[in-house]
Amino acid sequence: MKYKPHTIKGTIHAKDYSKRVIFIPEDFQKEGHLLQVVTIPPKTKQRPHFHRKQTEVFYILKGEAYIYINNKEYLAKPGDAFICSPGDKHNLWNQTDKDFKLVVFKNDFPRGSDTEWGK
Repeated sequence: MKYKPHTIKGTIHAKDYSKRVIFIPEDFQKEGHLLQVVTIPPKTKQRPHFHRKQTEVFYILKGEAYIYINNKEYLAKPGDAFICSPGDKHNLWNQTDKDFKLVVFKNDFPRGSDTEWGK
């Protein structure tokens, strides 16, 4: 059993998102998993990207944003869930004035990066 209190510190800020990693691969009994909460700030479009090995499961917590998966557009709202398989090109676009927040569970998360960023 693992427990992480809500007071966890350590938000990582990137160009078009921020994330707070909750559980790292070493926290799981099986390698290759990661759990994080990602925030897309207001009026921010994330760069398109895909992952060579990992599968990502998204669960929307707060706000509304467009999610693009393989050139198909979805309006993501709280309670919605998505799965991006390896090779699925995806990105988020928060066109609102409020943060968009989602849980991202990564499966088959490799050591090192397997993310290919587009433009």
